[in-house]
Amino acid sequence: MRSLYILFLLLPVIAKAQLDAASDGGAACQLSKVRYADRLAASPKARIAYAGDPTIDVTYYGLDLSLTHTPNYLRGAATITLKSTTTISSFFLDLNSTTATTGEGLRVDSVKAGAQKLSFQHAQNQLTINPAQTLTTGQAITLTVYYQGIPNSRNQGSFVFGKHEITNDPVIWSLSEPYGAPDWFPCKDSPGDKADSSAVSVTAPTQFVSVSNGLLTRTIDNPNGTRTYHWRNSYPIAQYLISIALTNYMRYDTPVSLTTGGVALDGVNLPIMHYIYPETLARVKGSLDQTPAILQLLTDRFGPYPFLREKYGHAQIGVNTGGMEHQTISSMEERALTPSVIAHELTHQWFGDKITCREWQHIWLNEGFASYAEAIYAESVDGQAGYQTAIADFMTPARLAVGSVYVQNITNTANIFSYNRTYAKGATVLHMLRGIVGDETFFAILRTYAASPTVAYKSAVTDDFQAIAEQVSGRKLDYFFQQWIYGQGYPVYKATASPINGAKTVAIRLEQQNAITTATNPASFTMPVQLQIQSAAGDTIVTVFNDQANQTFVVPTKGTVTGVLVDPNNLLLKTVESVILSPITALSEPAATTLRVYPNPTAETLTVDFSTRLAGPISLRLTNALGQQVRLLTESILRAGDYTRTLSIHGLAAGRYILTVDEQNGQTNRVVLIR
Repeated sequence: MRSLYILFLLLPVIAKAQLDAASDGGAACQLSKVRYADRLAASPKARIAYAGDPTIDVTYYGLDLSLTHTPNYLRGAATITLKSTTTISSFFLDLNSTTATTGEGLRVDSVKAGAQKLSFQHAQNQLTINPAQTLTTGQAITLTVYYQGIPNSRNQGSFVFGKHEITNDPVIWSLSEPYGAPDWFPCKDSPGDKADSSAVSVTAPTQFVSVSNGLLTRTIDNPNGTRTYHWRNSYPIAQYLISIALTNYMRYDTPVSLTTGGVALDGVNLPIMHYIYPETLARVKGSLDQTPAILQLLTDRFGPYPFLREKYGHAQIGVNTGGMEHQTISSMEERALTPSVIAHELTHQWFGDKITCREWQHIWLNEGFASYAEAIYAESVDGQAGYQTAIADFMTPARLAVGSVYVQNITNTANIFSYNRTYAKGATVLHMLRGIVGDETFFAILRTYAASPTVAYKSAVTDDFQAIAEQVSGRKLDYFFQQWIYGQGYPVYKATASPINGAKTVAIRLEQQNAITTATNPASFTMPVQLQIQSAAGDTIVTVFNDQANQTFVVPTKGTVTGVLVDPNNLLLKTVESVILSPITALSEPAATTLRVYPNPTAETLTVDFSTRLAGPISLRLTNALGQQVRLLTESILRAGDYTRTLSIHGLAAGRYILTVDEQNGQTNRVVLIR
């Protein structure tokens, strides 16, 4: 039997870090994570304790920090509430120890639970604490760790005592992703363990304006010439998203009244606060003024801003740091204060901060999503041309990606934050998913994912996103995620077009192989592939479902074929090696390849016009996205010719269905037309 498949819709009845950070949000974001990666790779301090102590669940961080710049020094009291996940007599927090070679690092003075001192050991970057009594499963304890020292950030640049580039004014900042938080406070160093809330108080000389997550609750001028800023965050937060930044900032506000679906969000006038070096503000003010519009754009695409009770903003930090999506307050160097980078870091508030990758192996759920938002921003500014330019800019480095998007080796920061793989290919994966499911469904997937109670204000892995994508689209997408997230490479296509004698059809032979010729995962790719059949009488675009390395499709043409374009709308990460026009091919057993289906979309009936050159049995089969047959019409055709048949689709759920026209022939062809 020869089969012709038509896909239609039913309606309901009703670093890259070397790039200029100003031109690429992903490059700027990557720079904030891997600026010291060469040192980290050579350091014996690379991960020992990841992913933190599994016997505890931290529910609150309260940091009370006293800082001086000259000399560089930190005194801290970290109040931590945690619950045991099993019965334990001791547990550990991650806190990096003083090193003998540099004298840098942190020293613990005492640990208390209320007024009671607890015994502890601090060695090998672990602070082991012995509670006064054994903790049973689910039992909570609140303790305070008193510590001091010079944060040992040489390996990661995680805590910096610096100066402005022009004025030499002092500045202090933190950048903890991925493994830097224990350089400056005790924590469970795992992105999947999110505290329910946090608070940060910073005491420093009065020249410093201190900035952190959430809302500023009070400011106190102390008798000794210092000032204390108290910040409070009331949302769940991962340890690496807690931040501080302090210098002689000027504050510049650009508040926004947000709407969703064109309706103002009730009572929402979101503060947007930019803390900028005084000498820089005039140069970046134009970009900062675009933040409200970018936030509204992303609200339209992803749903309400996740931290509406608090704020959004930027805190400027030193050069060669890029941008970092600290919760409610992104840390940005001057070059990163551009619309594209602002869009990237702001998107992280949904994807990275509200929903945090549970394991660093799934970092594309943070960075691929934020990078893709750069293309969304370009589309909003320059339309389809801007979008396609942004996607092409991602696809070029994505072809150079080594290994799978799922990060196999997380001991090396540069490997986790590989621009080609995590950022560019991660963004390209979302572009391809959009091409498969369509614009409306794609953004519905993103909004549903951002709002899903299974992951919102929690953590996620790729399977979580895949499940929601399948739920919203009504499609099985395992083939897509398996090859693009857990596989490697991309397809290289060859196309051979052979016009068929006496018919307005053409046989297209698609051959493909993985660009990584040694790759077996996958050996070849399964994807819907658009083909543009060119002729003097006009072009025809069809979508074929290509799931073999060597496959032939018989598709319609409006006239003599003059050329074939594979993936004309650049929906796929691929290269096209060659397209060959072959001589006319005789068709010994012509099939019902002349086909028209309408209306499409439809709600009640579907009309099918088809031509056949073979007498014999013909069947029209309608199957859903799961391959289940939902309608069947079979009859005997007594002569060749043109026919019209009608199928009732009353009572079927809205979604995508496949119409299959079968007639006598030994060859199977799959043709998907989206009409």
